[in-house]
Amino acid sequence: MPLSASAHADAVAAVDQWLNITKQNDSLGASAKMFVDDLRNHHNQRAWSRVNVEQILPFRSETPRLLMVIRAGAMFLPILLTWLALSQVIGPFSLYLQNQQASANFLWFWQQNPGGSFAGIWALSHVALTDAAVLAFLTVLAMRITWWETSRAEKTEATYAAMLSALEFYFVSARDN
Repeated sequence: MPLSASAHADAVAAVDQWLNITKQNDSLGASAKMFVDDLRNHHNQRAWSRVNVEQILPFRSETPRLLMVIRAGAMFLPILLTWLALSQVIGPFSLYLQNQQASANFLWFWQQNPGGSFAGIWALSHVALTDAAVLAFLTVLAMRITWWETSRAEKTEATYAAMLSALEFYFVSARDN
């Protein structure tokens, strides 16, 4: 395979890999689509050799949007759950203070639930365990998002650099003519 044909094949493969990694195959703008089509068909090499490829195919990195939305939404669940539990326990505690013991400790009451004053699901230990589980989930999710973003960024940056290098090597002969 002659050098020009090899350089062309490498450039097409590099662009295709970039478009696959960044999931841009179906979302290219008109000029970018024309550039890719001409590159694949080996057309207008001289004209495209004078264009800044980084403007036609800019660097783009994907983000884990769904995971970030879940993290953002779940971040306040422990606070919401705790305040909801407090709203369910405060009324019965008030009655307990009036009718049973005026010097009762709220935390003791919340945990012990004397006389089944409120639903057991709102007991302090249950709410604390649920809060801890949600916080553990959020910790793992945050670590997963960070790992995903960094590994994806490394792969994306390497692929983009390889694409630019392959295109430059391919277009250098067109500029010389």
